[in-house]
Amino acid sequence: MSGPIGVALLGCGSIAGPVHLRLLRRRRGVRVVGVADPAPEARAVAERAGVPAVADPLELLEDGAVGAAIVCAPTHAHAELGLAAVERRKHLYLEKPLATSVEDGSHLVDAAAQAGVVAAVGFNHRFHPLHRRARALLESGAIGQVRAIQTAFCQPVEARQLAPWRRSRAAGGGVLLDLASHQVDLVRWLLSDEIVSARAALESEASEDDTARLELQTARGVAVAGLFSYRAARCDVLQIVGTAGVLELDRYAPALRLSLTREDAGDVRRRRDPPAWQPRLWQVRRRLRPSYEPSYERALAAFVDALHGRPGSLPSLTDGLRSLEVVVAAEDAARRRPANYGAGIASRGVGSSAGFT
Repeated sequence: MSGPIGVALLGCGSIAGPVHLRLLRRRRGVRVVGVADPAPEARAVAERAGVPAVADPLELLEDGAVGAAIVCAPTHAHAELGLAAVERRKHLYLEKPLATSVEDGSHLVDAAAQAGVVAAVGFNHRFHPLHRRARALLESGAIGQVRAIQTAFCQPVEARQLAPWRRSRAAGGGVLLDLASHQVDLVRWLLSDEIVSARAALESEASEDDTARLELQTARGVAVAGLFSYRAARCDVLQIVGTAGVLELDRYAPALRLSLTREDAGDVRRRRDPPAWQPRLWQVRRRLRPSYEPSYERALAAFVDALHGRPGSLPSLTDGLRSLEVVVAAEDAARRRPANYGAGIASRGVGSSAGFT
């Protein structure tokens, strides 16, 4: 495709309006044809930006000027809207999670493959500079063989401030789908490894499944423990423990620290990457504007590049399905506690695996 590609933004809520719509409007290679959202206030955001808005997403998908769809609707509508897009041979960028059920997610993966379109899941955290640097360090063997990962991803939100769909699992809410799906994907991507078993403990204090403690194990034996909550202090941290060192990431700081064992001195050598006195450009922008999140722009740029045939690496719908399978297995294990705490992950093309003992 040589000229700008027409895109439809399906959903224009609290993130899509100020982030996706703004980024797409200034991104070369695409042209925002229109926005679809049933909420009048969301359509008003688009119209103030000079973009036509309609209530019915199918109406916009029927527009011949639309070549790609960006789905930012509530989770319970992801699979339905994604399917509607690929059935009309529209390229697809679908915000995570892929769907609310493995069955719906599998159906969408098959439909997109049959349609032969570019299709990606919005695991934008893969594009964060800290995570990309961490992956490069892990691939170089900087901390040796990875043995364990600890993570916490929490966003404190009062129940009355939660969007209605985030308050119940049936509508696509709960912290495992909403927050942990990012971290599950990061584990797979950072380690180039598959998760084979999952277990979780869920709490519902102010809304359904608003806190979760998650335990995973990968095919190569890496143990992963995570906390996800709407009722804990804001954080997004990863600690990766290897045989020769520890890698610590804090997306909100934002900072990456590498600690290496000094065998000759029985001590640990620590360094920030990059040093605190030599920040990268994106870190400078973050200091000037604390809400700045570079990964959204980089993820959408990679999708636009793919539309124009430029090589790159995008999280696929299959990646989205793998993350969803892990989340659902963990939820199933939590519902069955204490009789059967662990649950294996049965992935298409991978086979089933034993759960925790």
